[in-house]
Amino acid sequence: MNPGEVVVYKCKGMYKVEDVGTLNFGFVDRRKKYYTLQSMEDSRERAYVPTEDKENIRKPVSRDEAIELIHELDEIEVLWIQNEKLREREYKDCISGYSPKDWVRVLKTLHKRTISRGSITSMDKKYQQMIEHALYSELGYALGIPQNKVEHFIQEEKVCMRDEAETE
Repeated sequence: MNPGEVVVYKCKGMYKVEDVGTLNFGFVDRRKKYYTLQSMEDSRERAYVPTEDKENIRKPVSRDEAIELIHELDEIEVLWIQNEKLREREYKDCISGYSPKDWVRVLKTLHKRTISRGSITSMDKKYQQMIEHALYSELGYALGIPQNKVEHFIQEEKVCMRDEAETE
């Protein structure tokens, strides 16, 4: 990753690499190199990630990968939660891979749970908001549209897919 590149940092959204180098903070190892990341949504938010940390930072999906994910939405399976007491752990495991497909799995699970329960728990709501933000910011970036237009784009794409299937 080089300065100027856009990355996905954990499930926090889109960031731009501002700098790569050592940090002058008293609490960090000054021999280690870090990425200095600037949030693309909040100018006050920065993150400092060790350059060897390949698990929490990645390149965003491409436009083609975003479209492919949208086309696969209906086929992505929900999580099968064996033990309700371990539900949060399963959410965290899925989220921590920072994969848009896994984020969709959790969102579909949350949606299914909300429908079956008739309401959403506070924990489920917290995860829903976090994942929607991460997913929609990445898809918005990949598609070149504002984050708040992603849901509408997905619905339009599904309509186009149905229309194409009916004409075949």
